[in-house]
Amino acid sequence: MTRGATGPGRFARPKSTARSPLPELPPFPRFLPSRASPLPRRFRSPSPPTLSETVKQTLHSTTLDNGIVLLGEDLPGLESVAVAFHTPAGAVHDGPGRCGLATLSGEMMLRGAGDRTSRDIVEVLEGSGIQWAQSVSTSHASFAGAMVARQLPIALPIYADILRRPRLPEDELEFARQMVLQNLAGTEDDPAHRAMSALRQLHYPHPWGMPSEGMSADVERISIDDVRSFVSTHVRPRDMIIAVAGRIDWDDFVRHVDALFGDWNSGGVPPVKVGDRGATVRHVDHDSQQTHIALAWSVPPYRSDESYEASAALSVLGGGSSSRLFSEVRERRGLCYSVSAGYHTLRDAASAVCYSGTSAARAQETLDVMLAEIHRLPGSIEPAELERVKARAKSALVMQQESSAARAGWIAKQWYHLGTVRSLADELARYDRLSVESVEAWLATNRPAGLTVVSLGKEALEVPREVPA
Repeated sequence: MTRGATGPGRFARPKSTARSPLPELPPFPRFLPSRASPLPRRFRSPSPPTLSETVKQTLHSTTLDNGIVLLGEDLPGLESVAVAFHTPAGAVHDGPGRCGLATLSGEMMLRGAGDRTSRDIVEVLEGSGIQWAQSVSTSHASFAGAMVARQLPIALPIYADILRRPRLPEDELEFARQMVLQNLAGTEDDPAHRAMSALRQLHYPHPWGMPSEGMSADVERISIDDVRSFVSTHVRPRDMIIAVAGRIDWDDFVRHVDALFGDWNSGGVPPVKVGDRGATVRHVDHDSQQTHIALAWSVPPYRSDESYEASAALSVLGGGSSSRLFSEVRERRGLCYSVSAGYHTLRDAASAVCYSGTSAARAQETLDVMLAEIHRLPGSIEPAELERVKARAKSALVMQQESSAARAGWIAKQWYHLGTVRSLADELARYDRLSVESVEAWLATNRPAGLTVVSLGKEALEVPREVPA
């Protein structure tokens, strides 16, 4: 199971993407009980420390006078550093008939800033060995870089120009538009992506489910005035998050950032007007021998303590090749080539999401079995299932410590969702406290209900009027 969230994606070649700028939560890990008989107490060695007791961290945070939040984590065992700038200029602010405006604006911000042309920016960053990326999610536009630690003073002024002084040249608009449209053409050729995009649009209140990558018809209509207005209105210092992780000198980093951003003052970002959710069932016509099925229902967002029970239950249901959906739908019955369940969270709402890709002939049976497995989940979780889930989650958290980019993304995500950064020891302890009893207690009072169902293929599927969940 993957716990999804909004945050920086991988550090890769620069381009506007639909990837979430705040990173995904790690999948849910394996401490199998020993089968040997316990030794008498007098012969037992002292219990080894738990992961949460052995992890040591140095976390930092401060807020500039203009509202920019600075977050940091020392990783002295690394030679690298990663920095990410998250400004609340995400796709939720696109506006009617302008789906894709945030993504196109993010692309345009890279096309010259301050006294540097687009070419100058690329040459300085790549000439310094900086791996850089830009992405837009529902909530944020993000600009990030990973580098050898000594190159950080070179990178910071460039990012300051991109965020504060983008040129937004009109003669670059069509080139930027074509990049966004080419990316859209790729996603629109992916039927699984189309099914999941339709699911999000229906399940979340508008505009929180709109695709961050945009829609081709809307992108074609966006003007340079739209872009300039969007940047001036939404790229603001208040509520911006700047996160750094790796081999850092925190005090020196704060001084550099304050010198570059401290005198930047403007108002906050306008609030989002939230609309209604869409229909609960939709079929998308697609001429193919395959059918794609996507389901969603509401669960607590990450900021709720109950999100751990929710995502653990979903991992038992469909997280990995030991999960119930994989075992029953794919392995035992051979109904599909892909099936999974996961957890996706915004700040104020979250969803359980299930997906399957199958043949048109077996699509109805696949949907029926998926619904039956969802219905069977409460009251049936086994201790071994939960231990596997906990082991995967804890392993993923610990392995994050080996990546400065992963840690910079994680602490930014936590601040956005929680208004604080939990220590790794705290996160591991929360997984340790999960039990079959706590997960079952949550399921007993939060049975899956109000499902949204999307199918994409030649023929619509029969969805029960009252979904048995």
